[in-house]
Amino acid sequence: MDVAEELMRSSDARRPANESWRAISPLGEQRRLLVLGAAALVLAAGAAAGDPDNCLYCHQFRGLGRWDAGEKTAHLFYVDPEYYTAGLGPHSRLACTDCHERSEVEVIPHKPVSPVNCAQTCHLSGPNEVERRFSHQNVADMLESSQHSSETLTDLTYREGALLRPGQSRCLYCHDEPLFRDPTGAVPVLDLLGGRTYDRCDVCHRDQAPADIGYYLRHMASRLQPARPPLEMAQVCAVCHSDPTVLAAHGMHDAVASFALSFHGKAAVLGNDNTPTCVSCHVGSGENAHLMLPPSDPRSAVSPQRVADSCRALACHPGADPSIAASAVHLELLSEPALLEFCVVAAFIALTIFSFGPSMLICVLELFGLLIGRKHHHAERAERLVAKLLDHPRGRRRLVRFTLSQRFQHWILVILFTALALTGFPMKFADRAWARYVIEQFGGLDVARLVHHWAGLALVVGFAVHIAYVIATTWRRCRAARRRGEPPLGCVGTILSLPMWIGPTDARKFGQLLMYLMFLRRQPPTFGRFTVKEKFEYLGVFWGTTLLGITGAMLWGEQLTSRLLGGRVFNIAIIAHSFEAFLAIIHVGILHIVNVMLSPNVFPLSPATLTGATPAVELAENHSEFVQQVADELGVRVEEEDDG
Repeated sequence: MDVAEELMRSSDARRPANESWRAISPLGEQRRLLVLGAAALVLAAGAAAGDPDNCLYCHQFRGLGRWDAGEKTAHLFYVDPEYYTAGLGPHSRLACTDCHERSEVEVIPHKPVSPVNCAQTCHLSGPNEVERRFSHQNVADMLESSQHSSETLTDLTYREGALLRPGQSRCLYCHDEPLFRDPTGAVPVLDLLGGRTYDRCDVCHRDQAPADIGYYLRHMASRLQPARPPLEMAQVCAVCHSDPTVLAAHGMHDAVASFALSFHGKAAVLGNDNTPTCVSCHVGSGENAHLMLPPSDPRSAVSPQRVADSCRALACHPGADPSIAASAVHLELLSEPALLEFCVVAAFIALTIFSFGPSMLICVLELFGLLIGRKHHHAERAERLVAKLLDHPRGRRRLVRFTLSQRFQHWILVILFTALALTGFPMKFADRAWARYVIEQFGGLDVARLVHHWAGLALVVGFAVHIAYVIATTWRRCRAARRRGEPPLGCVGTILSLPMWIGPTDARKFGQLLMYLMFLRRQPPTFGRFTVKEKFEYLGVFWGTTLLGITGAMLWGEQLTSRLLGGRVFNIAIIAHSFEAFLAIIHVGILHIVNVMLSPNVFPLSPATLTGATPAVELAENHSEFVQQVADELGVRVEEEDDG
């Protein structure tokens, strides 16, 4: 049985089981064969230009393969015809025998063929049938002079075993079948031109100076774009540079893992195609990726002599000081050179534990107290006092804890904090699916970064306005105190008298509150207009906004920062910015949300954030000193018999 008969049998086998089709008359069978034969001739004629050896006659079938009983694996020999007919890549202009020995493939079925030498000379022919010779021998020569020489690649041993079959080209470590990328990425006007893209070109290049304009346009547009997206590029390099066996054999660290933890790496993970890749740094401008050299070679783009110029390229950090090269893209915290960065990370971890930990403990204990219905005697008396004050003509207004200005500032802070969290927090967990989803809702990382920058700037401006508000309010209070004849408090005394400042009394009450919640004290401490928890949160915002504002400005103004403070300060700024932002988000997202939204006393949202009025139960339980102060000023009291 010849190949044509086998193909006909396989074609018949793919037809649906249909009894009417099986009962075709001899005349119908002849007509069917004529139609199939004509179609085969048309298809063969169409493919002849891209497949002069007619190899696709067999290799166009997806199931074409051979089972290797010795290796217990299948070898597939399918070739996508569209790659040649549509010119999807640079190899579409090559005939099969330009790479495979004709003598080895002219007999069907084939015997095992010799490995392909990617550096051998090819014979290219264009529309004018003028043959051109081409070879990748220059690439092979560059590789021999690079860090990736044939000896190095041949000796590679992987943890999971060999990646290539015997005889496969070492080019496959980095390269797949080359495909042209969408030309509209480099030439957006193609979308507008549509079917008229080649009209002007064809005036000359269709007949007078024949040239495959479509092929050359796709080729050039593809070469003007990166060969791979940044994340794919890192994955290709990770084949060797993240394999434990390869790293141990060559004494290297996991460069891809450290890259993935950097800002550039996280941007790649979040789908940004404009972020630098491995090639962006390790291959200098005008150089070839196949001639990649180790950092110890002075000619390398990442050598100590040249790395600063690589960082300060026009596409990266133009105008920055040469010291910017000290900002580590491959930061290894456990290495000796990163001792300072390690200490900063350890300090922020300790800060997170000792600031968030006690607050979280108190929050959980308070919720437990609410769950079991625990109450104290002072709260019952305060509830009756609050009820009387609310009935007083001036009592309701005096019990308002937040002014209109304060509520307005709070909601501005809410909006800006939310914008900053949504655009910044995904960078902390860039490897999570939700992080990429959030960034994509903003239109990509570039837009999210723009929103983050301007929201941060607005937050700093709002913080400055708040400081001015605090100073003005304090000044008015000092003037009022002088008019009443009270002695001046001085600078330190004025600061300590601020309503949100934590003093020794607050520290003592914090300990008493903790003892009460742990059932080591019968009565809880009493608080005034603001509890110690609210003061702590306020000072946390004060501290966090200051630190985040400073480090954010340092990272945004990289040119000025690098010239004034050097490049290594970026490592410190990134660590501080990231950890402080994380601390702020867990404080607000867990503790503050529970206190002002999820607590049974204020659920679903404390009206104090809208009207300034705190619920009566909340006033009685947590602000009894404030209630008593207002009652004393208005002359309202609870009768002794009511208290009994």
